[in-house]
Amino acid sequence: MRITNQMMQNTAQRTGIPLQQNTLLDIMNKSSSSTGGMLPSVGTTKSSTNAFLEKINSESRKELKEAAESLSDYAAKLAEDGEGSLFAKAEASKDTSELVEHIKGMAQAYNNTLKHLNGSDSGLERFYRQELNSYLTEHADALKKVGVTKKKDGGISIDEETLKAADIDSLKAAFGSSSGFSSKAGFVGGRVAESAKVSSASILGGYNSSGRDFWNSFTQNMYNFWG
Repeated sequence: MRITNQMMQNTAQRTGIPLQQNTLLDIMNKSSSSTGGMLPSVGTTKSSTNAFLEKINSESRKELKEAAESLSDYAAKLAEDGEGSLFAKAEASKDTSELVEHIKGMAQAYNNTLKHLNGSDSGLERFYRQELNSYLTEHADALKKVGVTKKKDGGISIDEETLKAADIDSLKAAFGSSSGFSSKAGFVGGRVAESAKVSSASILGGYNSSGRDFWNSFTQNMYNFWG
C-alpha cells in the first residue's frame, strides 16, 4: 500500500498531536538518494557495505541510543500521575528538589539526544529532531516561567536559580502530565532509541529473509508514527 502525506496527517489528527509541515514522508523521500539511515542496495560493493555497517555501529550511534533511552526514562517519570509520582511526593513534602533534579536530567538527556540527531544525515532522524524542536516552541511560555528556554541549536537551557525557586504548580504546568511536553519528548526519545537499535540489528542480520523481515516490520510501524 502506498503511504501518502494525507494518511499520515489523519493518523496524527486522531491522536491530537499534529505532524509538522515537513512530514516524515517528505523527509524520507528527500533523503532517498542517501544511505544515511536507509539500507544499502543489494548491488552495493563490499567496501561500501562495510563502511555503512561501520557507521551504524559507531560509538556515536551507541551514544544516541543511550541518550534517547535516558530522555524517555526521565520524561516518563515526570509525566507520571497519581500516588507515588514525583509531583505527588513534591506536593506532600513541599520539597521540589527531586523534581528539579529530574528536570535537569531530562534536559541533559534531551541535549545529548539532539546533539547526535543534529550530526545525522538520516531523514528519519531529521524528522525526530524537528519534532523535538517543535515541542520546545509549543510549550515555550510554560517552560520559560520555570527557567527553561530554547537554545539556538534547539537544545534546552536552564536557569537553575529560577528552576529551584519555581512553585509546584508552575513546574507541573511545564513538565507534568497535563502539559504534554514530557510525554511527547519521551515518546520521541523512545522512538529514536528503537530506531537506532532496530536499524543496526536488521542490517547486521544481512540480506537474508530474516534480516529483511525484521527491518520491514519496523519501517511499517515507523510510518504510522503516532498510531
